[in-house]
Amino acid sequence: MRKLYQFIFDYLLKKQPARDPRFPHLDKPLKVLLIYESDILERNDAIKSIRQDLLRRQMDVTMWGYVAKKEISTLILPQSRILGLNDYNWWGTPKKDVLDDLRAEHYELMIDLTTRPILPLRYIAMYTDADFKVGLNLGEGLHDMLISLPDFSPEQGENVNIEASWLYDQIMSFITTIKSND
Repeated sequence: MRKLYQFIFDYLLKKQPARDPRFPHLDKPLKVLLIYESDILERNDAIKSIRQDLLRRQMDVTMWGYVAKKEISTLILPQSRILGLNDYNWWGTPKKDVLDDLRAEHYELMIDLTTRPILPLRYIAMYTDADFKVGLNLGEGLHDMLISLPDFSPEQGENVNIEASWLYDQIMSFITTIKSND
């Protein structure tokens, strides 16, 4: 089944229109989408502290997470949502209501804190309407800026342990460095 799901994803990715990325200017408030893998209890303390850091930077932050379970206990809020197995159809693609909610907003920056290739989150990254997308290089070409690790390949993604907070620090370091040389 996993190969079929990946085949469907690859097919839909090829059908996506070409992107014209615009680098975010951090000196003005931005609308930011955080994508992350939720912990099983849906507490996500590291993600909440990342959100607080972005709020301190005067950014409007929306968070979308995913956890591989059917029943999600966290409420769906305008600024925070955790998706589960019931939010995806039999083909592994997001249901229409999820896509409608995702496409209803435009973001200046999407920060993908996914640290391993999780197909449900790859769909969220693919369908997000954002001027600039950044995340770990997981091999799909979904992002405008990729963070690569020296000893990492997408095939070993399930076996590598990377913390979302470390990835966030790397992303922000690159974005602020590039901005300062702008």
